[in-house]
Amino acid sequence: MAAEHYLMTGATGFVGGATVLELLERTDAVLSCVVRARGDEMATERLKGALHRAAQVYGRADLVGEIDARCRGIAGDLTLPDLGVTSSLGPVDQIWHVAASLAFEDSGKDEILNQNVQGTRHAVTLAKRFGVCVFNHVSTAYVSGSRTGRIAPDPVSHDDDCNNWYERSKVAAEHVVTTAGFDCLRIFRPSVVIGHSESAGTTSSSGLYGFISALTQYRAELTESLGDVMATRPLRLRMTADSLTNYIPVDRVATAAVGVARASDRSGIYHLANAEQLPVHAMLKAVFDALGLPGPTCVADESDLALVDLKADRLCTFYRHYTNGTREFDLDSVEQLIGRDILNVSMSRERLADFIDAFVQGT
Repeated sequence: MAAEHYLMTGATGFVGGATVLELLERTDAVLSCVVRARGDEMATERLKGALHRAAQVYGRADLVGEIDARCRGIAGDLTLPDLGVTSSLGPVDQIWHVAASLAFEDSGKDEILNQNVQGTRHAVTLAKRFGVCVFNHVSTAYVSGSRTGRIAPDPVSHDDDCNNWYERSKVAAEHVVTTAGFDCLRIFRPSVVIGHSESAGTTSSSGLYGFISALTQYRAELTESLGDVMATRPLRLRMTADSLTNYIPVDRVATAAVGVARASDRSGIYHLANAEQLPVHAMLKAVFDALGLPGPTCVADESDLALVDLKADRLCTFYRHYTNGTREFDLDSVEQLIGRDILNVSMSRERLADFIDAFVQGT
C-alpha cells in the first residue's frame, strides 16, 4: 500500500516543526508543507532548513534523513485563496493546519484576523478542493478567555470572554472548521508551549519567551536613561502570585496530537496542556533569576505601581492575562486515548529555569 499523504501548514514554525518530526517518527506519511516562498524549490529549501534546525535543537538528528526523503515544500500563503497552492499534489489523506499569527496587539487586528481566520477559511477550501475528509486544526487552550476554574474541551460559541485579538481570532477560526462539515475534525488546544522536554531547546520567541524578551528590552531602555535600576529595585507587577500557570513542552504537544490522531478517527476537541501546573511566583522567580534580577513583587492594583513599574506593566499587558486566575484544563478526552504520561510533565521552578536558560543562552 502507498504511504498516506498529509498536507500541512506551519511546518516551519514552532509547534508545526515538532509535529512534522513526530509524524515522521510515528507514521509512514509523506508530507507536503505549504511554505511562503517564490516557487516550490525555494519552499522546499526553506522547509528543510527549518526542520533540520528543529531536529538539531530537539536532539533528533536521526530524523534528518526522513525529513529529506519524505517532506517537500509547496509554495503558498495563508492570505491567498486555497492558500495560494497551484501545484498538483495528488490525493491528500489529511490536512494538519498549524500555521497562525501569534500577534495580539490591537494595532495588528486586521493582520491577525487575516492570518488566523481568513487563513483557516483558505485551508478549508483547499481541503474541499482535494476531497479531504480529515482535518486537524491547532487552536489554543486560551479560547477560554478570562474564564477560570475547570475548563472543559467544549465548543466556544462567542468571543465575549476573550482578552485580545489573538484569542478572538482563534475562536473564530474554530467556528470556521466546525461548520465545514468534515467527516473527522480534531481541534487541538495547547496551553503555553515551551521548549523540548529533554533538550529544553526552543525555536520560538513567543509566549513565555516573549515575556523574557520584553523584560530584557525594557531593562536596556531603562539602563540608557536611569542606569540599571532593575538590578537593585524589584519591579512591581500586577500578577497574582498564587495563580497557577500551564507550560507544556513542544514535543509533548506533538506527541499527544499525533497520538490522538492515530488512536481515533472520530471528531473531538483536545486540550494539550500539562497536568502539573506552576505558581506564578515560581515562574517569576525562574525568569528574574535567569536575567540576574531581583524577583518582582506581585500587586493587585495599578495605584501600587511607581512610574518605572507602570511602563513595565504596560509591556506585560498580554502576559498578565495568563498570570491572574487559575485554569484547570480538562485532559480526560486525551488521556482516554493515549494515557496519562504524555501530558504529565514535572514542572518545578528549577525545571522551568532549564527552559528559560536554554532560551536566554541561545539569544
